[in-house]
Amino acid sequence: RRERRPPPRGEETTPAAGPAANAHNEERWRPLPPHAWPAPWRERLAASRPGLVAWTYWNLGRDLCGAQDEQRQARRAFLQRLLGDLGHPAGTHTFWPACLPRGDADNAPDAENYAPHADAFWSGVSTLGARGVVVMGSAAAKALALPGGLRPLQQTRHRGHLIWVLWDVEYLLHEEQRYGAMLAFLRQALRHVIRT
Repeated sequence: RRERRPPPRGEETTPAAGPAANAHNEERWRPLPPHAWPAPWRERLAASRPGLVAWTYWNLGRDLCGAQDEQRQARRAFLQRLLGDLGHPAGTHTFWPACLPRGDADNAPDAENYAPHADAFWSGVSTLGARGVVVMGSAAAKALALPGGLRPLQQTRHRGHLIWVLWDVEYLLHEEQRYGAMLAFLRQALRHVIRT
């Protein structure tokens, strides 16, 4: 029989963060009211419309706030095609960025001036009335504090919302063979959220 010894002084024991710990943290999280968000997030909320499904990817903040360029136009065309192929009614989808310009940026926004704010993001998703979130790419998933190990075409629940993980938009622009699988996954996953 092994004898349990107390931990040495100064060391704390904490249980491993398993499903029960994650569920407990989910129950404790509450959306922040918009007045508690950083200014760029409040401004973006005023320019956003509600939707049942929120979409995000790392470069969305730059696409919404930055200058027009070819990459932005390519991402926009891809997303328009995807939403058209899904065929949901107008107002079903909304776009909410994973990162926005820092409030203290004096110059025109560039890549270094953008930062995520997970609490403002998830609070915004709740405020916009989204039942679920499509997260495109690992950079966005990390910025939003999603559980590690999520892969494309997986579903999870986080902070009270269904989450569907896809490949990054930049990757999908050059990997046409993934499009059919992604479209089938989204049609199946979103039918539980959207009653068309």
